[in-house]
Amino acid sequence: MTTYLATTKDFFANIYPLLLRFGYEYRSVWKAQLVRDLIDRLLYLFAFGFGMGALINQMDGLPYLDFLVPGIAASTGVFVMTMAMTYGVWERSTSYKLYPAWLATPVRLPQVLMAELLYASLRTLPSILILFLLAGFWLKAIPSFWGAVLALPVLMLANLAFGAIAMCFTVHIYRPLHFAYVNTLWTTPMFLFSGVFFDLSHAPAPLYWLSQALPLTHVIGLVRPLMTGQDLSALSVLIDLGVLVTIFVVGYSYACYRFQKRLLD
Repeated sequence: MTTYLATTKDFFANIYPLLLRFGYEYRSVWKAQLVRDLIDRLLYLFAFGFGMGALINQMDGLPYLDFLVPGIAASTGVFVMTMAMTYGVWERSTSYKLYPAWLATPVRLPQVLMAELLYASLRTLPSILILFLLAGFWLKAIPSFWGAVLALPVLMLANLAFGAIAMCFTVHIYRPLHFAYVNTLWTTPMFLFSGVFFDLSHAPAPLYWLSQALPLTHVIGLVRPLMTGQDLSALSVLIDLGVLVTIFVVGYSYACYRFQKRLLD
């Protein structure tokens, strides 16, 4: 047990300098990144909230804005993490050759990739918090304040899962042009068919079962009941959390394995 704790401590001790480095980088670009991330989410919120919201009074027994806000919050990590773990990781590992330089220090590859994930996940927090403030205090679209607080760690876990998947794409791509396929074939379909905008129970059976294979569906399955004060069964919580943890562990492990081979090649 003592050896395990010491190993864990050493693992995260070597991550701290990388997070510090990312923090310095973020200080110079935070305004542009925050505004970009936030505007994207708010455009969807206002376009669908006031557009479709004017035509649809309720969805799944909730006012449409109350239904929509958790979906927009949950989907924030999809786009931010995918962008960071594809273009960002590719540039640092390939174009700028930062990974070989970092690996010449006591830092190891799994620590580099974990630092990438943690930094990108934390970077979504300001956008999510501002979204919560606008939706909760201005639009009155978050019925449960404490549910929204409890949703934050779920969203951070979801970010790690989304980021791990994106890194698995990155290790197989050698030209940044091909990242466009990740958005077209992965992030956009997941955004549209995971229950962000409509209740999946009304979807055709093939689409419903397809949506169950998408991680965003499981994030929304946790976040929406928390933020709206609906009941959550213990079984559904275990299933949704289990899916997210499994995706993160498997995706992160595979990315470490493939990146090791790629850097050695």
